[in-house]
Formats: sequence, C-alpha cells, structure tokens
Amino acid sequence: PFNFDELTVRIHALLRREAQALSSVLKWGNLSLDFNSLEVIYDEKPLNLTVKEYALLELFLRNHKRVFSLDGIIESLWSFEEPPTEGAVRTHIKTLRQKLKKAGAAKDLIETVYGIGYRLKPLPDSAEEQTESNFAAQSPDSTEIAAVWLQHKEAMSARLAVLEKIAITLKENNCDQELKPEAILAAHKLAGSLGSLGFSDGSKLARKLEDFLVLETFPQPEQIEPFNKLVNNLREKFDRYNPSSSSVLDSSPLLLIVDNDRDFTGQLVTQAAANNFRTAIATTASQAREIFQRDCPAIVLLRIFQIRTKTDRDSPIDSLDLLAQLHQQMPLLPIVVIVSETALFNTNKNFTERLKVMRGKKHTLLVQPVTPTQAMDAVTELLRRFGAETKIIIVDDDSLFLEVMRTSLKPWGFAITTLNDPHQFWQVLQATSPDLLILDVEMPDVNGIELCHMLRSARNWSHLPVLFLTAHQDLQTQEQAFYIGADDYISKPVTGTQLATRILNRLSRIRTIQSKTLSS
Repeated sequence: PFNFDELTVRIHALLRREAQALSSVLKWGNLSLDFNSLEVIYDEKPLNLTVKEYALLELFLRNHKRVFSLDGIIESLWSFEEPPTEGAVRTHIKTLRQKLKKAGAAKDLIETVYGIGYRLKPLPDSAEEQTESNFAAQSPDSTEIAAVWLQHKEAMSARLAVLEKIAITLKENNCDQELKPEAILAAHKLAGSLGSLGFSDGSKLARKLEDFLVLETFPQPEQIEPFNKLVNNLREKFDRYNPSSSSVLDSSPLLLIVDNDRDFTGQLVTQAAANNFRTAIATTASQAREIFQRDCPAIVLLRIFQIRTKTDRDSPIDSLDLLAQLHQQMPLLPIVVIVSETALFNTNKNFTERLKVMRGKKHTLLVQPVTPTQAMDAVTELLRRFGAETKIIIVDDDSLFLEVMRTSLKPWGFAITTLNDPHQFWQVLQATSPDLLILDVEMPDVNGIELCHMLRSARNWSHLPVLFLTAHQDLQTQEQAFYIGADDYISKPVTGTQLATRILNRLSRIRTIQSKTLSS
C-alpha cells in the first residue's frame, strides 16, 4: 500500500529531475544517493530508508547550501491539502539521523541551525570543493550550450562543406545542379541551428546563401563572386566561433522584481545572476507596467509593500492593484508574492479578498521575514513548476536544433518531447497528449504545413494550439501556415526566452478564451 500524497511528491521529484537533467548520483562526503537504483549509501554501507526519509535526504542533498525551516520542508515534500505537523517532520529527521549515525556518519550530519531550521553540515574545504564541482556540473548554464556545439560541430561543418563544394564548382565554371537541393537544405538548416546557438552572424550568412541558392536564375556570372565570398566568410567565422561568449547566454529568463527595498533587491539581483536569471527592477507599480510594455518577464517577484496615501495611512493598495491586473491580463504568469505577517492578517475586507484571489492561483506566497536566497529559491522552483505542467511536442528534422531547444527551455521546466521523424507524428501525439505543438515547415516527405492541415481535420486534435518555428521568413509561407490553422508563427533563430514567452502567452490567451466561453 502507498499514500497518494507520497506518490505525488515522488512524481514531482522525478519531473524536477527530468527538467534539470541532473546527474543520477548525488554525493556529500561519504554519503551518496543513486536515483537509478534508489540506493542510499554511507561509507559503502546501504541505508534502508522510508519514502519520506529518502525525500528528506534528497532535498538536503540538492540544496546543500540552504537552511530549511520546518515550513520549508513541509512545502517542499508534502501536498498543500494535508500537511503534517511540525512534530511529525522532526520525527522523520530524527529517525533519518539515527540511520545515518548507525552507518557511521556524524550525528549532526543533518545539522540544526537554531532558530532557523536544518541543513547538511558543511564539509571540510577540500571535500566541499570537490562536491561543489559535482553539483555545479548539474546546473543548467552556458557549458551545456557549449557542449551541444562541440557535439554537433562536425555535422554542421559537413553542411558547410556542401556549400563549399558548390563554391568550388562555381569557380571551375562547372556548377553541379544535382548538388543544389542538398546545398539549399544545408544552408537552411545552418541558418536555424547556428542562430539558436547564439551564432547570429553565421545564421545571417547562411540565410543569404540560401537566398542565392533558391533563385531560379542562380548561378548567373554576377552572382558567383558574392556567393563565394559569403561561403568563405562563413567558414572563417565558423572556425573562430566560441559558444561560451555568444549572445545565446543572454537568453536566460527575465525576473521582474517589484520592490522598494533597495538593499533586498540589490542582494536579490546577485542571487538571480548566480541562478542564470536576468533582472529588471521596479520600485512602483507604474514602473512595473512600463517594463511589461517594453519586455516580457518570465516570472515576477512582487512585494506587497506599503505606500503613503493622501490620508497619511500606510496602504498596500498600489501593489495589490498591480497583482490583480496581472492575474486578469496574464493568468499564466508565475508570481512570487512577499507579504508581511501584519498585512496577511489585515482585517480590511478589500485587502483580504484580493489575497484570496492570489491564493487561488498556482503562485507562491512568502511571509516576511524572507531572505534573498529564500526568495530566489521560490522563484526558481515556481518557474519550473509552471513549466512542468505544460506538455510540448517539438517536431523538427534537425536533431541539433531540437537539442538546443531542449537545453534553452530547461529553466522553464516544460515537459518537452522532441521528434525528428515526422512519420512517427501520430504515434507520439497520441502517447503524449500535449498542451501545445511546435512544427517546423520544411521536413522530408511530410512537411509541417501538411501535418498541421491533417491535425485540424482530426476531430480529437482540431483545437490543439500549433506554433510554427521555422527558418522561412517569407510572407507567403506565413500566410499559408495561418490559413491552415496555425496559432502562432516564429522565425528562426530564436532564444529559449523568446520561445518560452510565446508559449506561455499563447496558452494564456487560449485558456482565457476557453474560460470566457464556458462562463457564457
């Protein structure tokens, strides 16, 4: 027999692991936890843990620098509907400590930080440095993009070699027309994959080469020299390209901080940068609205702060108005709200009702005092949780591009299924039941336009949101996509932030329309 709350926690834990692409083993000194075998070992001695003890240990190992309060542990490991008592959590920690001690661990390996909570006891400097390197390798950062580049660099170079072969034949006045379709496809794929890796200059050059190749008049004598220059320029830049310094690293999620506490926001900006977030700061609700008009934040951290009114009374109405507006206009936007304990129990009916609205959403409520670390942990977890609720299929015959998209979208935690063979489309569609479908236009045998047309003709899938993501920028292809039922159209290259924002905005609009339809 099993408890459904425990099952839910385990499912969420597995989804988080998939979203973060973590290593299968977590280590802390002589302690190790293996996700594949579900074994916990201390100094080569296996530990027999209950489900909750295992989950507790995993929580501490994943967040080895964080101090967890009892409330924080309950929020992380139990469902909201039936949380345990603090005494029950202490009992779980006590039995876990006893089992660790029996295996030879120090009795305070899980350390009590009095007045705050619990954490893993820091290791000696040398041991912690080694463990830190293991944990750092698990975090999604620029090294993942660089790894994708190195893994597929040879394949991309082969595509470029096809273009160089065309250039050589042009110099010899012996253009191989049979090679032209292959060269068009090579240029097309390079334009998309290079751009997605942050190599915008290379993407632009590849697109110009494709524009030459698709011309019916190509090659005319006056076209040969500029074509060859483009090929040589692309090869030169390709060989010098360094993905670790590319603009794709700026595609991290944008966190909008709405807070008038300068010390807090300053520390939070530092914490956000360490977690691969960009930040924008607004000290008033009006500034926040200006930022929304200019940018598309992925998530918002909003403090229900006090402002002076004409009656010289403290009132949080300004930030509450902003919160209500965001709920109405962007119901899928994840929001972390910080509120004081005094405000939380405010007897003002208007204030209380608005807080009830916030609690009804799948957002996060933090009660002061809150440290910048705690706030950033809440932001990271909420963004992943929002994404994990959205199942997406991306269909593209370019495996490199699919891998780049999976890596770039990782901070949002979307449940992503990639497919590079359109022949398996219906099988994967039925097995996955996605919330949104992303299609490329140009694919072998069956293109994205045809897939979308068939989808709209199928009764069960006619309302599935479809987003086209393609290197085709011509108006004719766009019109054709919308004519057969596309909901959105994005031209490659695209960053993870741009795509995630379009996905969330599209789903938000669709669900808002559905909600209004049902209510009417």
